[in-house]
Amino acid sequence: MEHNNELNNLTCQIREHSNLKIIGFCIEDNCPNKNKFACQECFFDNHSGHKLIKIEKLSEIIQTKLKYYKNFIEEERKNNELLAKFDNLQTNYLEQLKQRINAEIDEKIKQFRDKSKIKLKGIINSSDKINNNIKNYEEFFIGNAAPVQKPDAFKLSEICTSIYKDKDSFIEQKEVKDNNKIKHLYEDSLKTLENFIKSQYTNLSKYISSNFLEAKSSFSWCKKTYGDYGFFYELSNNNTKAIKKLSQGTMTVLRSKEMLYDNYLYKLRFKIGLKNLSDYDVGIGTDRTGESCWLRTKESICISNTGVINLDINMDNSVKLKDKDIVDLEINTKLGNKYFKGYINSKLICLIDFDIQDIFIMAAMRNVGSYIDLESYEAIPLNE
Repeated sequence: MEHNNELNNLTCQIREHSNLKIIGFCIEDNCPNKNKFACQECFFDNHSGHKLIKIEKLSEIIQTKLKYYKNFIEEERKNNELLAKFDNLQTNYLEQLKQRINAEIDEKIKQFRDKSKIKLKGIINSSDKINNNIKNYEEFFIGNAAPVQKPDAFKLSEICTSIYKDKDSFIEQKEVKDNNKIKHLYEDSLKTLENFIKSQYTNLSKYISSNFLEAKSSFSWCKKTYGDYGFFYELSNNNTKAIKKLSQGTMTVLRSKEMLYDNYLYKLRFKIGLKNLSDYDVGIGTDRTGESCWLRTKESICISNTGVINLDINMDNSVKLKDKDIVDLEINTKLGNKYFKGYINSKLICLIDFDIQDIFIMAAMRNVGSYIDLESYEAIPLNE
């Protein structure tokens, strides 16, 4: 309003025009004058025959643009906050993933160490036993070697029995004569395993950092128009808000720009505008859903002004969408455990398991002035 008054109170800066009030603005494409503001004298002196608009009209145009710019700046501020939120969510997820991988690797290494120690201990004990048997045998004959005519047959029998029982172990371990060699062998093996696991973790980390952040973390409605049905709406807020502008067509059908990924948890909150008993649906469906001009088909799940509809079956008509309702959708696309949760004004109204392939977020509306506005959005990767 302040700028509006300033514009309306401008006076002519040409000395000969005696500070006359500016009443027009030149919009002539080929006007040679740098000063486009014109008083009543300028009409004859500097802008004779030029196209001009009244200063009041120019003021209205400027005020409209200023309002648009302010709204645009506010929308960008909200979008920046939303992107920052997504970035934090993704960063936190990656940190948790890294910690979980570290913990799993540590546990695997511990298990390998424990098994290696048990096996190593068994080999060492077996080797010690074999060495003791041989030592006992040699010592017996050294001690009885001379002209002893009657060696201790019982003792010799005991030593021979012990050696015979361990004959297979002896054959298996005959190449290993040094207990330290066995120990070093398994320590080297353990070190090799640790290095391998660490290298695999490094490769995994590189893959995550170079690929995971490329996953789509934003939502928008697409602008595509199909031959079978028209998108008679206007998009704003970076294609997150849609308002029906034209009355052509039975229904306006909206579809998300991106198809939902497998093994993700999607959380979306929409505010809806529902005008005068208008038909209205919001939910998920295949790209073929829109050909029927709404979501109440065999390839979609939706919450509507007539209730909850699952694959063209009206499951619950006791809860219906109304104007200004807040709709929360929670969509789990984990393979083997896909489900759709719907909330109206924070109250859970449905939980539906589904097995639909190639799904999109979708909405449909009938009356001019109806709208859907994205309030929040999260896309959280799940473990496969």
